Amino acid sequence: MKALIILSAIATLNVSNIHAQKTARWEFGAQVDLGKDWYHRNYYGLESIPNGYIQNFPSYHSTGAGIFAERVLNQKFSLLGQLNYLQKKMPADMFGERSSTGSRWVTKEIHHRGAVDFGLRWYVNPKSQIRFFVDGKLGANMLVAAVQHVEGFGKVVTRDAFGYRRVNPVGSASAGVKWRRLAISAEYRRDLAAVKRERSATGIKSQTLVGKAALTLFKAP
Repeated sequence: MKALIILSAIATLNVSNIHAQKTARWEFGAQVDLGKDWYHRNYYGLESIPNGYIQNFPSYHSTGAGIFAERVLNQKFSLLGQLNYLQKKMPADMFGERSSTGSRWVTKEIHHRGAVDFGLRWYVNPKSQIRFFVDGKLGANMLVAAVQHVEGFGKVVTRDAFGYRRVNPVGSASAGVKWRRLAISAEYRRDLAAVKRERSATGIKSQTLVGKAALTLFKAP
């Protein structure tokens, strides 16, 4: 009799777990990424670009970590929300554009950014154990602070984005695979508008290629 009661309890728990998995509509987790950025600067007041003016420059690399929420709509589609913190190692003084003499004293520059995105994900083969997906998102990123290492002064923190607009709209598209709780993807991000600085009549737009790994930590109905 005791054995029958134990078996019945185990069966009930298994049914409950299966039901919970089937009815889980929310997934919450953490993600990390590694990428590289490419920047293009426009000089709006100049018909031709003088020697020494740099229009195109890359970051050395970009690393980030964040959290995400995924709202399952059905087997094929879900809504996404992401919040990320990013560090970008930059060529010295590309945003600040000091004089050539002043730039030599800046030996290192790190940009700290925050990003938020919302979008829609499509699972191409939802019944497979390894699911392929594509998604598109809209969002914004913000230059929180730029930290420069300046010879003779140490760390110099700039919080006004060197006079450029700090917040910028962004669009992105991703493709990847998901197995159980783990998702691996590649993402392309692009500014939807240039951040502008009035005093120099310049504007900068960026595009980014990122590799991402995300892990679902818990699910909820």
